[in-house]
Amino acid sequence: MSLQTCPTCSGAGAVQNVKTGHGQQCPACAGNGIVSGGFDDQDFWYPINPPQLTANQVGVNSTVTVDNDADFLCDRFIASSTGLFSVTLTDKFRSRPFSPNTAINGENFAGTAQLPLWLPNPFVIRRNAVILGVFNDRSGAPNTVQFCLVGRKLI
Repeated sequence: MSLQTCPTCSGAGAVQNVKTGHGQQCPACAGNGIVSGGFDDQDFWYPINPPQLTANQVGVNSTVTVDNDADFLCDRFIASSTGLFSVTLTDKFRSRPFSPNTAINGENFAGTAQLPLWLPNPFVIRRNAVILGVFNDRSGAPNTVQFCLVGRKLI
């Protein structure tokens, strides 16, 4: 492992909270401005893109398959949507849900690209694993959702 400048805060140790506009300690590097990483690890995003949800639609399945070139260390969740949604994620390779058999509201499950939800315990998703997302609309209107698993390919 090598030390490198934190890509989230560019080494500043702080980021702006997009909701309040105030600065806060960088969640990626805990304010140190540096993170450790392997020389060959590759930053990577796996998007889960369900079809556009209709008003109050529930149970929309969408999957993403991890590439077969490397295992994937997931350390962040980010999402964007045009309305409120909830989701249940399951690692089909291990038959392991990411939450109880209850959909979690998107705003509680993922952060934004500017301020992602950093997982306190990053986890490895095996190559060729399929991640299933089951999405539900909570907005009462058409809703476009993108949910991303973010981390590094362990090459």
